[in-house]
Amino acid sequence: MFLRRLGFGAAAAIAAVAVAQDTVAQDNQLVSGPGVGLVNAKCGTCHDVTHIIRSKLTRDEWTDNFENMLKRGMPPATDAERAIILDYLVAYYGPNAAPPPSADTQAGAAAQATGIDLGDPVGKLLNSSGCTACHAVDKPLVGPPFKSVAERYRSDAGAAARLAAKIRQGGAGVWGQTPMPPNAALSDPDLKRIVDWVLAQK
Repeated sequence: MFLRRLGFGAAAAIAAVAVAQDTVAQDNQLVSGPGVGLVNAKCGTCHDVTHIIRSKLTRDEWTDNFENMLKRGMPPATDAERAIILDYLVAYYGPNAAPPPSADTQAGAAAQATGIDLGDPVGKLLNSSGCTACHAVDKPLVGPPFKSVAERYRSDAGAAARLAAKIRQGGAGVWGQTPMPPNAALSDPDLKRIVDWVLAQK
């Protein structure tokens, strides 16, 4: 009887761990709120958002983290973007109780910086994949404008496959020596949507 109880307890513990892991996987995204788009765009380039989700930091601590990330190569942010990002992090991942999820009323800040409509399905995909942290539609940021990429490959029949490989694997040397991080987590359909959108820019 003891062995049977032990076996049942072990099975229950394993099941509980599996449920907890599944919950973490489902919740592995930032809470929706003012500034979430900018946070995804700026911070999601170099690491996944679990680094944010597991933190409960004060404003001073988030500020120190933010400055450290800038020194380590995070895409540059204006003073206005910096304020929006820190306000979001302190509100939703600070030491106090977080407000309920709400609309990203600061989405216009990211759209203004990149020229990308974050309300558009592809715009949302570009943002959540970290593309908008380094690329805008028609002006250089860390990387080249999407329009320049499309122009370079306009007459190249193999452009889609090469661009897809570059997005998936990352690399440097085509537009300078600043490396583009790999995006291995993109699904094949989402990768194709991004490639088709980029090559269609004029």
